[in-house]
Amino acid sequence: MNTAAEGAPIVTAPRERGWRWLVVALLAAVVVSAVDAWPTSLALLGLAVRWALPVQSFLLLVLVGLGACAVAAWANGGRALPAILVSVVLTLWIWRWPPALSGVAAFESGWALAVAAVFGWVCVVSTDQPLLHRALFTVGAAGALVLALLTVRTTGGITQWQQSFAQELVQRRDRSLALWQERVADPSWVALGARVPAIEATSGRLAQRLAGASPPSQVVAALLVLETLAALSLAWATWHRFARVRLGPPLSKLSAFRFNDQLVWGLIVGATLVLLPSLRGWQTAGINLLLVFGALHALRGLGVLVWWVPDGLAAVILMVLLVCIPLLGPVQVLATVAVLALGLGLGDTWRDFRRTARPLRPDLRP
Repeated sequence: MNTAAEGAPIVTAPRERGWRWLVVALLAAVVVSAVDAWPTSLALLGLAVRWALPVQSFLLLVLVGLGACAVAAWANGGRALPAILVSVVLTLWIWRWPPALSGVAAFESGWALAVAAVFGWVCVVSTDQPLLHRALFTVGAAGALVLALLTVRTTGGITQWQQSFAQELVQRRDRSLALWQERVADPSWVALGARVPAIEATSGRLAQRLAGASPPSQVVAALLVLETLAALSLAWATWHRFARVRLGPPLSKLSAFRFNDQLVWGLIVGATLVLLPSLRGWQTAGINLLLVFGALHALRGLGVLVWWVPDGLAAVILMVLLVCIPLLGPVQVLATVAVLALGLGLGDTWRDFRRTARPLRPDLRP
């Protein structure tokens, strides 16, 4: 155990092991951040990514999270070199891709800076809270700060920025569909469609549905929260692989993922705002609460499944799901899995399956 200059103890620990899934996650962060460089054959998939990530550069959120971890470790008595290196990388990033000063791009830059500042401060003042609690506080405080600044600095208030995001999502859809039209006009695609008409018909129907679909502007806030939580989790795991200064408890395995049961009130409040006619003006807020806390409870439910189901049976279930996708469609399969996971997550709040039930996995049996 080292000691900081101010007398505060600095906890050090061996670097966390297990790089496989972290490397996969980092590669995925790079890939989704470079969605504009994807080939035209992936234009429709790119539209899903553009809609799901309000901040297009997911890797930027990961970098600012790493910077916050490095500065927090330095403030608590750690070495200055990691903080300097991350700061240099962020400076080069901003110099190479300078942020816009207006529109949604300005909001993305401001959100990244707000998240970095709040998360760094939380990591300095709190050393025993799990990452999820810190990350939820970070997005709540950063959201309040950004909304306050938007209300003060714009004549239209929050509504103006909601309209800007709605227009931005429409532009992302049009850009993706324009890329897809380039793909459809390509001779190689025409030849493939002649050989396999089902592929051409299915992709054509999907493109038509997306062209007439409304962008998910109503749930941008929830998507932004979930994206930020994922980025901070990835930054936290990366930091603790390279550094020995422990900022808090390590990330648990998915099979052990749980959180304070009081977070179920987020779902209850969201459902109340959506269902009560007298609160119709708060319906959008309720939908966003349902999406955020529903996703957290669904992830908890997946943890219960991973804890309970042996690897062999899990492989069989995965194969069945893959077979069902072309038969039932990806939306139906994903919706079924999400509902099942959500039900298990909510049930785990009251029952605590991992404490009261016996797992089928031999390695987890007492």
